Amino acid sequence: MDKNINSYSILAGLVAPIFYIVLVSVLGLVEPNFSHKTDMMSILGGVKGIRGLVFNVGVVITGLLLIVFAYGLHQNINKGAGSKIGPILIVLAGLGLFGSAIFSCNTNCLNVIETRTTNGILHMISAFVAGSCLAISPFFIFFRMKKDPLWKKYRSFTLAIGVLSNLPGIVLWVSIFTVRIPEWEGVIQRLGLLFPFIWIFTLSLRQLVLKTSGR
Repeated sequence: MDKNINSYSILAGLVAPIFYIVLVSVLGLVEPNFSHKTDMMSILGGVKGIRGLVFNVGVVITGLLLIVFAYGLHQNINKGAGSKIGPILIVLAGLGLFGSAIFSCNTNCLNVIETRTTNGILHMISAFVAGSCLAISPFFIFFRMKKDPLWKKYRSFTLAIGVLSNLPGIVLWVSIFTVRIPEWEGVIQRLGLLFPFIWIFTLSLRQLVLKTSGR
């Protein structure tokens, strides 16, 4: 494997979580009346002007970083042998982020929440693909790790992340289509991304350690 590609994938996995968290935190801070507790992150993409553009471009960049990370993760567990489903799911999550940015919300995501338009539906589908694929991917990586002694110690952590990542998503999507709980939607959505991002960052650190030690 090209050592430069390996380095880029590790860097992508380290940068993606920090980049996205900073992006949402800063834009949420400067947006009037925006609450991280109650507001969905997609609302930032529906802001008119430069701030909405910055958010959507940032989401695309995050998606690209996830795709690069997925390639390196596949190569670095069992030297590329084994099921590709886990890495493919991470790639699909990255593509889902692309779609959610291209088909962004309008102001306050009214095209998703109230009067659903084609653009709003495509945004919702893209966001669902991104979130669900990212949440499910740890389960498949969990089985890959079993055959690699360098990754066995990370199996329990990966399985736990898989469980923790899916719980907020299930609650969020059920609430969207049934009885909404707007006072907590922002927190629930962020937890659904926080756990996978912790996992991605941790696995990237592990890959960095293996690379620097020559293993």
